[in-house]
Order: sequence, then C-alpha cells, then structure tokens
Amino acid sequence: MTESNNDTLQTWKRDEQWVSRVIQYSSQYNDNTWSANQIIGPPKVYPRYGDLNGAWAQGHRAADEYIIVEFERAVFPDQIDIYETYNPGAVVKVSARNGNDNDWVTVWETPSPHTEAHSRIFTVPCSNISSREINQIRLDVNCTAAGSWCEIDCIKLVGYASHRGSSYKELATNLKQLLLNDYLADVFFQLDDEQIIPSYRNILSSRCIYFEQLFDEYPLDNNQPIRIKNISYEAFYQILHFIYTETIEPVLPYTICLELMRNAEEYYLSPIYNEAFMILKKLINKTNVVNIFVDSQSSSNDNQQDKIILNDAINLCVEFIQKNRRDVYQSEQIQSLTKDMLLQLIQLVL
Repeated sequence: MTESNNDTLQTWKRDEQWVSRVIQYSSQYNDNTWSANQIIGPPKVYPRYGDLNGAWAQGHRAADEYIIVEFERAVFPDQIDIYETYNPGAVVKVSARNGNDNDWVTVWETPSPHTEAHSRIFTVPCSNISSREINQIRLDVNCTAAGSWCEIDCIKLVGYASHRGSSYKELATNLKQLLLNDYLADVFFQLDDEQIIPSYRNILSSRCIYFEQLFDEYPLDNNQPIRIKNISYEAFYQILHFIYTETIEPVLPYTICLELMRNAEEYYLSPIYNEAFMILKKLINKTNVVNIFVDSQSSSNDNQQDKIILNDAINLCVEFIQKNRRDVYQSEQIQSLTKDMLLQLIQLVL
C-alpha cells in the first residue's frame, strides 16, 4: 500500500492468496508434471532448486513465453511473490488487471533477463497500482539468458480487501434492528389508518431532506405523534426502511410498489422509485398486469399522489401484454375494464 493508504489499514483486511486458475499460457513442457496448471495453489517445489516436477516449465524456452493467472478474490495489491525454482531471473515483465477490465497495467519491467543458480521468491511491490483492485496477473518470461526452462512453482498475491462492503452490511443490519426495536424512539408518526410508527429524529433528519424540513415544524419537545397523510402504513414503513438501510424489502405487493413510485419525489428519495420499479418488473404476470395497468393511471381520488400517471409502469404493462396477448385478452381482468380503458389499452398495445 502507498503511504497515502496507510491510514486506512485499520479498516482493511490483509489477504494472501495463491493462484486459483490458469487463464492462458504460451507453452508448457507437458500436460501433467510440468504443466501450466502446476502454478495453481501453494508451493510444491520451493525451497528446493532444480528441474523438478511440480512447477510450470515452458515448452519452447523462447523469449516470448508468458502465463496469465487468476486469483479467487480481487484485492488492492501490496506485493506479488513469484516462486522461481529453476533458472530464476527470466521474468521480465509483471502486469495486472481486474478480470472485469480489458487493460493490463505494468507493475514491474526490466529490459533483459538474467539467471541465478538457486531458488528464490521474487517480490514485486505494487505501489503504482495499490489504489485499484486486481485479481489477474500476467508474467512475461524470457528464457534466452538461461537457454533452458525457467520454472515457476507458484505465485502469491498479497493485498488488502476493503472492509467497507461487510461493514456496510453490518451497519445496515444494525440500523434495521433500530427500526424494529423502538424502545429508544424519540418521534412517532401516525398514519391515516391511525397506526403508529416510531422512529429516530437524528437518523431521519440527517438522511432525508423531507424529514429535516418536517422536524422544523415539530420541535423535539412536541410529544404528540406527527400526522402523515396520503400514504399507507406499508409504503411509509418502506420509506423508513430505505432511509435506514438504503434498500426496500425485496418482496412487496405491486400496489405498494406503485405507491412508492408515486411518493418518491415528495420524499426526495428518487432511488426508491427505481427500486420499486425493479421489484414491479419481477412480479408482473398474466394475472396482475391489467390491474397494474389500471392502477398506474390517474384516478378520481382527491389524493394528489393518486393523480400521478406512472408512465414507466404503463409501458411495462404494454410490453408484457404485447408478448402475452392471447392469455391477457382472455383473462377475467380484461373483462372488468371500462370501455374507455380497454380502448386505451388496445391502442397502446397495437
């Protein structure tokens, strides 16, 4: 790791791993005892020296030999240890990349090979790529200095796996528990159906502009429940769930998905719209598509939110019906549509 990254090591886990897979190679002496796959896993030959079974030996002993290997986990690299057990010094270039990328980055390079008469661990520092994740390494090998095989036993990748992913999951779990265990709650919301949802002012106000502005109207010394209108208990709970965990629950009725999509803008939580729409895509089927189409339209309800037309949901329904016309047109739901609604649907589907 570079010096700029040292301060973060307390939140990072050091990871050491051996090659898990050989992706490509220039040549191999045979397909068993000196094959390219011998480079997988921990040492089999080292610290011994010599032309010994268990290491990768090239088939052509040329200037342009190479091997590309992969490791199970992508890490922010600290160093690469190359275990050379016969004619060390032939590695002339070490490159690295993440398997999801196409471009190789040179970690180390030398203009010419040399040879040594003992086994060694050739350590290549990764200071120039320590800020990017890698899980693939390429070794370019020039066998001309040795005039013979230049055997490599194994490769170790040493790096740091960020704790951010696991720590965030743990944090999200803890916050969700706060949502469920409300014995320290300092604010209460009352929905139209009179149900009460307790919560925490600091969390809501720091993570959502809507609640920051709302609490300006309801100071801390006001112990009365705050009335929340024009949203169901289930949808409001999902909004709190998102604020606490940055996700909504993965299984929801389509009615709640549509309600969340309609309320996302009011609560300044546009990602909720996307998450609810993704769930809607998964649950749409032949038995509910017509109902989703109808509920996505504006209604005569006095609730302003119900007058929002959800064009994404409408288009989703139209695309689904276009692929399943016969089944949908023969369903009971289609027969319940008003004449105007049926005409609108047919015009969209055509």
